[in-house]
Amino acid sequence: MDEIEQVKSKTDIVELIGQYVKLSKAGRNFKGLCPFHNEKSPSFVISPERQIWHCFGCNKGGDSISFVEEYDRIDFAEALKFLAQKAGVTLSGPVHKTEREKKKDSLYELNHLAQQFYSYLLTEHKVGKKALVYLTDERKLPLALIKKFGIGYAPTGENMLAQYLNKKKKYSLEDIIDAGLANQGRVVTDFFRGRVVFPIHDVRGNIIAFSGRGLDDQTFPKYVNTRETKLYRKSESLYGIFFAKEEIRTQKHAILVEGEFDVLTSFREGISNIVAVKGTALTLEQ
Repeated sequence: MDEIEQVKSKTDIVELIGQYVKLSKAGRNFKGLCPFHNEKSPSFVISPERQIWHCFGCNKGGDSISFVEEYDRIDFAEALKFLAQKAGVTLSGPVHKTEREKKKDSLYELNHLAQQFYSYLLTEHKVGKKALVYLTDERKLPLALIKKFGIGYAPTGENMLAQYLNKKKKYSLEDIIDAGLANQGRVVTDFFRGRVVFPIHDVRGNIIAFSGRGLDDQTFPKYVNTRETKLYRKSESLYGIFFAKEEIRTQKHAILVEGEFDVLTSFREGISNIVAVKGTALTLEQ
């Protein structure tokens, strides 16, 4: 049995999909409302015996891996890696990836390194002291919460992050720009400068983008978000979803708010089934 079959055999498809879709028993199968199109009568069916799913409304179907691909809008390699981790299967080597998948992996890595850079400057370096005081004293956020959400500080220098990623970490300027971390002009400049920076995660915990807030009300615009990239679509993103997802499943509902600080102060008070809408309106994808 190869590793892909091991992952599928160790994944209970009913348990997996039941985390996302309310299911009811229907003979030997399970039924629910399809998560991929709007419907009032359930036409989404799971066969536990065959470990497959199919919707008779939109005609989509497949196995556990294809469900994660479709639901989370990710590539095969990402879905396999996610399910392998949940199933306790160690993949012996890299999954064959297309150039598009390799590019996305590189952008994820860049965002992760950027978050570490911003976080270090906020919590460990004197350059982030003003921002840290703003968060802890004015906004009353505990340091543990700041670290949990990976909040950081983007310095005012023209291209400190870009230089760090290019010169020290050996990433190309093209990839740094494609990640939305820098702009191409006469010279390459950092996209976020002089701002508190909030990482935006997807439901699996990958950092897909950032939101930056100016430290005073004279900064315009007050908030800026990573421009849309291969990883980030504002209309499909919810701030805090990675940290809120388990409580949302437990509570069976989510509280929607406007901004990052609404989420953070709610978590501070013990309310954790809460997410913030990215953009000015709630979308179907969100």
